[in-house]
Amino acid sequence: MPKEAVGSKPDLIRAILVDDERLMRQHLRGHLGNHPEIEIVGEADSVTSAWQLISEVHPEVVFLDVQMAPQDGFELLPLLEELSEPPPAVVFVTAYDQFAIRAFDTNALDYLTKPIIPERLERTLEKIRQDRMINRLISASSITAGTVNPSPTPDDAVRNDERKLGPEDLVMLSEKPSLRMIRTREIRAVEAQGNYALFYLAGDKTILMTKAMHHWEEILPAELFLRAHRSLLVNVELITGIEKMSRNEYQLTFKDLSKPISVSRLALQRIKEKVPRL
Repeated sequence: MPKEAVGSKPDLIRAILVDDERLMRQHLRGHLGNHPEIEIVGEADSVTSAWQLISEVHPEVVFLDVQMAPQDGFELLPLLEELSEPPPAVVFVTAYDQFAIRAFDTNALDYLTKPIIPERLERTLEKIRQDRMINRLISASSITAGTVNPSPTPDDAVRNDERKLGPEDLVMLSEKPSLRMIRTREIRAVEAQGNYALFYLAGDKTILMTKAMHHWEEILPAELFLRAHRSLLVNVELITGIEKMSRNEYQLTFKDLSKPISVSRLALQRIKEKVPRL
């Protein structure tokens, strides 16, 4: 099993490379070498050796090849769920676009196609940076969440977080040390972050909430919010455009958000069925 573990610096993002082709590991290592914030702490050539390496060096992100023998990369994911600490983020690396949809469906952070394109890798690294920031926020903060009606009655106050919200109802978002109230129709998107949910708001504001995605899917108004895939709810009224990045990756732009959100081709089909104007 090829691997390399070195002492890491606290500000660097610890990564491992998993691919059964040594030349592809070298190819990816060369590209990542242009990004000094990434520290490659090991390499593996199979699911078995990757699992052993992860247990030893505890990386923050795994660049994982899909097609390996005798097991494909997807077979590593159930093993990661057995870790006592939060599992590393997974970026799938594949020569074939058709694996992108499955990668999104498994809540992978992102996927890359071979050979690596520097501009595409930069977008992946931005996701890794954001994911790391969120994980650090989770570790450093204790955030509470709830929902509230603009004019709550005594009955609403008892269990108001279980009722279905309307477009004009208010959601109470915790933003320490204060609380922020926002109408549901002003939420751009909600993205799963493990057992948390990240809210995208106007002006590139994001707020992390403790309740998981299924909670928000149940209470946010169905006439506004569509579950594009397992880890993403989008406000279809605030989508302003779509850009095709590859055969199986598209980017959605939203009103008053400068950064787009990536979705698969299957997710885009669901969105277009609900929003014919797109």
